[in-house]
Amino acid sequence: GSRCWMVGEDERVVYALSKIMEKEGLEGKKLLAIGASSGGYFIGNFAAAMPAKHPLKPKSAAVMIMGVADNAISIPHFPPVVFWHMPRDTQTAGWIEKDISLLKKKYFPVLEQHCKPLPLPETYFSDWTETISPSASAEMVAALRGAKWLDDKSFLKLDPRIYGREWRHLFDNKVADVKSGKIKTKADKNAVPELLNMAFAQHSWCLEGLDNVMAFMLKHAEIEE
Repeated sequence: GSRCWMVGEDERVVYALSKIMEKEGLEGKKLLAIGASSGGYFIGNFAAAMPAKHPLKPKSAAVMIMGVADNAISIPHFPPVVFWHMPRDTQTAGWIEKDISLLKKKYFPVLEQHCKPLPLPETYFSDWTETISPSASAEMVAALRGAKWLDDKSFLKLDPRIYGREWRHLFDNKVADVKSGKIKTKADKNAVPELLNMAFAQHSWCLEGLDNVMAFMLKHAEIEE
């Protein structure tokens, strides 16, 4: 199964990080933190709660598809942060806009990186994972197009999270590798639903702007590339 990160798990995370750093011979190395959704919210609170000189305090952070608690960004030693989000999620975008405004008023380093919807060419699924063949990818895209899920530029028109039963039923009937069980479509377990979520770009991981995000984080953590 899966579960969300919870505020208050700091001690467990510090313990786990300490053990990993020790085992891998990384004591004294600077840490960067990236988290998405509840993980992003956790990262913001975790970074804020750590004393400024704590060896495990992140030197910079990326908060993806989530904002940060007001009490976290109000502290004087909040780390340089990237808000990496999807403007289609207008509620989260409004929250992030407020966070960025507060941080800029304090002259804290902050970067906003958007993730936009992605079109679905025939090789969309196979381009992202070797577990899906180009022919199966083409079948999936053709099924979506035939069911009017795609607009004239091949962008998804419907939210795959909300209409998960519908697209799974479509693939079960139209895509041979899904019908046979070779390609799985379970949420939070398999590639297909995650790739559809990323294409729709409302609440998902993404890679758009990765170079900008990493450059910002490395610069402000004073780590040479």
